[in-house]
Amino acid sequence: MKDLLVQLNDLPDEILMYIFKKLYNDEVLYSLMDVNQRFNRIVHDTIFTRDLCLLEYCPVDESTFPFPDPIIDQFCSKILPKIGHQIIILFLSRTSIERVLHATNYPNLNHLGLCDINNKVAESLFFGIFNTCTNLRCLKINPSSSSLDALLIYMTPRTICSTLLELHITVKDMNDCFSILDGRFDQLRILYVTCYGTSRRFLQTDHEQKLLPNLRIFSLCCEAKIYSYDESIVPLLHRMLNLEELDLNITVNCYEKFIDGDALKKDIIYMSQLYKFTFNIYSIINHRNQMNFSLNEHFKNTFKNNFNNQIITSIDHFQERRYSQCHIYSYPYKWKFYNNLTNNFRGGLFTSVTQVSLYDEHPFEYEFFLRMQISFPFMKELTIKNQKAQKYKQFIKSNNNNQILSIIEYFNLTRLDLTKTHDDYLELFLFDTNMSLPNNIHLLVDYESLER
Repeated sequence: MKDLLVQLNDLPDEILMYIFKKLYNDEVLYSLMDVNQRFNRIVHDTIFTRDLCLLEYCPVDESTFPFPDPIIDQFCSKILPKIGHQIIILFLSRTSIERVLHATNYPNLNHLGLCDINNKVAESLFFGIFNTCTNLRCLKINPSSSSLDALLIYMTPRTICSTLLELHITVKDMNDCFSILDGRFDQLRILYVTCYGTSRRFLQTDHEQKLLPNLRIFSLCCEAKIYSYDESIVPLLHRMLNLEELDLNITVNCYEKFIDGDALKKDIIYMSQLYKFTFNIYSIINHRNQMNFSLNEHFKNTFKNNFNNQIITSIDHFQERRYSQCHIYSYPYKWKFYNNLTNNFRGGLFTSVTQVSLYDEHPFEYEFFLRMQISFPFMKELTIKNQKAQKYKQFIKSNNNNQILSIIEYFNLTRLDLTKTHDDYLELFLFDTNMSLPNNIHLLVDYESLER
């Protein structure tokens, strides 16, 4: 280590800066602060101190986990007291929040991210800890499921920073979202909400008609189905009188008709201040509720006017499971996942997508997977749900033996789920020389299928 430091110390500042910028800021500060005066001067540059994430990151599944206690102790005792006034952006995990925010004052901190907070931390945050963050503008909260109710109790106009203008929060369901918009965050200009649970019934509140005139940007991502869209989502949006940007990523259980261009024009596009509307909307209709569906061409025509972006539409009917699915989205596509991709997929370029799931009641053939390679160049996770045998398997094998076909390569794939597929797809992905996968893939597969 001593020889390495001597060699680094011989390099000019410009080269050292170039090297250090290749590392994470926490690595630079933890490894080099107080090593010598020259390194101290360099690592105190705002490039390394303005943005700090005290979380480990796993690139395989894009998850985060806490730093070990000795590392956090070092930051709290030796590093943060020296750079607290320079930190503008800070991300913390549940186990380190209290220690880090008590370590020093953060007068210039305006962007704070908190992961997996529990009841105790939620109470501490809104009863004192925020006193060290007097200039906070943006708060990102990802609470544990057990702490959501407590968090909503503690978030009151008296405990919330008066400077807070932007909030990103993960909640159980839409009822929690409505609770947040009950007046306690009247000053918010930007709100991002992620819901991971289903709400079949929406609770009536005294604030359900309260207007939200200050909100300018709203994003809603629901990972589960939304029921009663017309009675929940539409009235919520109508409260946002001056909304300028709207992003909807939702799956809606419908009863009579799909959400089409006419419905979006009537309920959303009319908003006078709205100039940017991006959406990724799935509509699901159970066949017991409806048997007559719009033709795809007629459906497309409802999007001809009043939409600035290109709109992609597709309708699939699943006779075995007795439901139909309509998918509409604005293009270019901006989300990191693409769910329930079917044989109706017409291609395109989806550079933001890292997670893809496939489902159909008709088999996926070679050409389909070749199109996927082109459309999803940065795909990391692939889940296939298809129990139908491939029709052209032998033909593909024959051509492959004659070296006519191109090799399908998913260069960035790290996770492959084949637990709900026909054996043909295991053979294609694991044994076919026409398919090339990277090493060290996390494979999920049924053992009996693999044995066969």
